[in-house]
Amino acid sequence: MQPVFTGTQVRGAEMPWLEAGYGPALMRRAAWGLAHHIRQLLQHRGRVYGSRVVGLIGKGNNGGDALWALSFLAERGVSITAVAITTTPDQLHPEGLARFQRAGGRIVSSIDPTVDVVIDGVFGTGFRGSFDLPGYLRDHALDIPETAAVVACDIASGLVADTGDIPGNVLRADLTVTFGAAKLGLLVGTGGQHSGEVTTVDIGLGAELQAVQDPWWVADQADIRSAYGAPQWDAHKYSRGVLSVVAGSPQYPGAAVLVVNAVAATGVGYMSLVAEQPRDNSVAEQVLAAHPQVVLEAQIAAKATAVVIGPGLGDTSEDRERFTEALRAAQRQQLPVLVDASGLDLLDVENLGQNYAAMVLTPHIGEMQRLTQRLAPQLQDESAVEQALAIARAFGVWIVLKSADTYVVSPGHRRSVHPAKTSALATAGTGDTLAGILGAGIAGLDPADETFHDELFTVLAAGVRLHSLAGELAVADGGVMVSSLQDDIRAAKRYAMASS
Repeated sequence: MQPVFTGTQVRGAEMPWLEAGYGPALMRRAAWGLAHHIRQLLQHRGRVYGSRVVGLIGKGNNGGDALWALSFLAERGVSITAVAITTTPDQLHPEGLARFQRAGGRIVSSIDPTVDVVIDGVFGTGFRGSFDLPGYLRDHALDIPETAAVVACDIASGLVADTGDIPGNVLRADLTVTFGAAKLGLLVGTGGQHSGEVTTVDIGLGAELQAVQDPWWVADQADIRSAYGAPQWDAHKYSRGVLSVVAGSPQYPGAAVLVVNAVAATGVGYMSLVAEQPRDNSVAEQVLAAHPQVVLEAQIAAKATAVVIGPGLGDTSEDRERFTEALRAAQRQQLPVLVDASGLDLLDVENLGQNYAAMVLTPHIGEMQRLTQRLAPQLQDESAVEQALAIARAFGVWIVLKSADTYVVSPGHRRSVHPAKTSALATAGTGDTLAGILGAGIAGLDPADETFHDELFTVLAAGVRLHSLAGELAVADGGVMVSSLQDDIRAAKRYAMASS
């Protein structure tokens, strides 16, 4: 997995260097990296020598970074100009301004209509408050040509690096060149949709970043291979995981089919569907028609290694009893249990107070809000992510918070995010599919192993990535059809295996 940091964490990592007087050196490293990536962009667009680049410059260090970068571009024959934003030229970063002017740069009051690249260098990660850079440009008749590329210096001005929030309005960047480390706000939320391609410049904070407590993590293809790769050569059906599924009802039999579709595509050794006859005949018939290898059982399998509970359950007294008995069995057998969909609305403090090998909750935003109202009403005004973090720690559960960006949080300090890749998965049934993927991965773990919690974190984060990759491949093939998403899961696994 790749670490991602908040802006606050990166600034903390920089602080020892700044206090030791290395601020100018860090600025030059950052600026050199920014100039390098702009040169690559210009080269891709056709030429470097003779190109025109203008910087929108604020008076702080972010403006200094941009001014130094402009001076480096001038050394390659780029025509450089700068516009002072929310300040006067004499208040710009002194050393950066001096270097910019020695390189032939000019302070201007308008943007040349033939400019190739515009650098957003007004505010950096330390900015607080609200700012509307596009509005400022309109008010001051500073028109950016449609043909110009916008490059954000470290972060788009006005974007909150810790969260991805945009309190005001920002320029949508084609490219963000960020310094030190990837920042959470560039990847998630509205910020992730305004940052364009994000590339990171190493400015020498490796040791300080390794010491940062509680970074965020982003799963990659290697994690899919690790968590969902081919079984060991000597595997047998029980060593590959035994998953019991408690899903579906006469009203919603299709939910059970979608879960089982995903489990089968992801891979376990043995799969059982807990279905009581004759009430669940329709559920059993539909599941067996799609997957005859599924074993029907009246209760959680004796050899089960994990349980998925919830998709498609109704809200009758029978459904509630079925849900409660499944949780009791998971507690008795000390199994990891994943609770999804309808099951989340049946959870209460008593359920959560039991001792499980692990409990994983997979709410979407609305379900997270309902959980919070019941379990921690004092958190109702917090963001869904903060609610998930607080409830995970308070009740000792893992939470996979499903939204455009999907978050995995542990009862402790592990946390992962999967930035939005496609909105095509925002359709009914894809949550059931994700529950099946995650359930299959969890079933292959051993709660008695000392690495269980580390492996569980990887399985959850990688499972979210696998689910998203399946959606991306489906879109490339014409669009997401939930009923056939299992084929895309298999394709996603092949893609991840081939990328090693």
